[in-house]
Amino acid sequence: MIEVAGDSLYIGCFEAEDLAKRFGTPLYVYDEELIRYNYSRLLRAFRYKWLEILYSCKANSNPWILSILRDLGSGLDAVSPLEVLLGIKLGFPKDKILFTGVNVSDEEMLFIRGELGVMINIDSLSQLERYGRLFPETKVSIRINPGFGRGHHRYTITGGITKFGIYPSQIEKAIETSRKYGLKIAGLHMHIGSGIYDVELYLKGLEILLNIATRLGGIEFIDIGGGLGIPYRPGDREMDIDLLGFKVSELLEEFTRRYWEVKLRIEPGRYIVGNAGVLLTRVIDVKEIEHAGEKKLFIGVDTGMNHLIRPALYDAYHEIIPARGSNRPREVIADVVGNICESGDILARDRRLPRIEEGEILAILDVGAYGYSMSSNYNLRPRPAEVLISGCSVKLIRRRETFEDLIRTAELESLASR
Repeated sequence: MIEVAGDSLYIGCFEAEDLAKRFGTPLYVYDEELIRYNYSRLLRAFRYKWLEILYSCKANSNPWILSILRDLGSGLDAVSPLEVLLGIKLGFPKDKILFTGVNVSDEEMLFIRGELGVMINIDSLSQLERYGRLFPETKVSIRINPGFGRGHHRYTITGGITKFGIYPSQIEKAIETSRKYGLKIAGLHMHIGSGIYDVELYLKGLEILLNIATRLGGIEFIDIGGGLGIPYRPGDREMDIDLLGFKVSELLEEFTRRYWEVKLRIEPGRYIVGNAGVLLTRVIDVKEIEHAGEKKLFIGVDTGMNHLIRPALYDAYHEIIPARGSNRPREVIADVVGNICESGDILARDRRLPRIEEGEILAILDVGAYGYSMSSNYNLRPRPAEVLISGCSVKLIRRRETFEDLIRTAELESLASR
């Protein structure tokens, strides 16, 4: 587990500061025990016996983490062809992988459905028409946009007037196209946003899916997507996962009694890996300025928006604590800033912290989801290493990138001599 004990932050059996010394900084650290716990927590919350969890691998696609979830019985929610390919190479059963893309090309569908044999979740009437021409007499799933959504930021709301999904008003056209090509609609899916705490939104969307299912008949699975919120700030409320599981199971059991048995699918990503990740970074520069009557303290670190873009992109909050001495009085207010040449490269703004010295290790918490997976090489900076803690063992699961990794397609010597 990830916790402060005495004067130090521990990840499993290891002091965070010792991990930083051993593997260098910046460093992503994941706790396997927490990943397993979060997965089992979901299984316990949903009593519906035909439940299937499809891990949303866009949250974190490190192969070691995927293999843990595969062994726990998880399927895969994939949003790109290479996510599908990675899942197959890691041994996920093809019938437990669902591809849900947006603006999907014919070439992508030929690869995913034709070569890899994975079901496609259709996002638009155009895609359904093109899919029908390519793969008549096959099974498909349809992504329904129920007309509403929610998220922790407007960029993460996918229901409502957005580019995602087929609207209920378009169902008759979807049925017509499916009949034209002999397609069987085997699944109905929704995903209304990311970072949701409101149980009622899922229930409202599920009722829409079930109503459509009764019109279509023969639906094999209902997929309510992911987006389950987790607490980031101290004092944030948690998603009532038990209530969600109880209410959803209740609706599905009633549907099964009245009509036929359907499988329930959910697609959590953040909920499984979010709190299981920590980004360790070293303080490089402490800068205090006074200008025009204003004072400001900047704590500069050796990571930035290239490694964790959520604060810059979503104004997202991540708790930041010293790896050692986090119980010190929080006496200063500072911005924690990265080493990228952008004014927006701010990891924490006006944050109350202990007095921090250069050379200290800071821990940025709850970065297991959409941390490394959204990282980049902006400013030609390499991405961090990743390590996995399994109790009292630690494994390097992705090495730190090198200069050669970043320019491997260039023939530097020949370019230099031009």
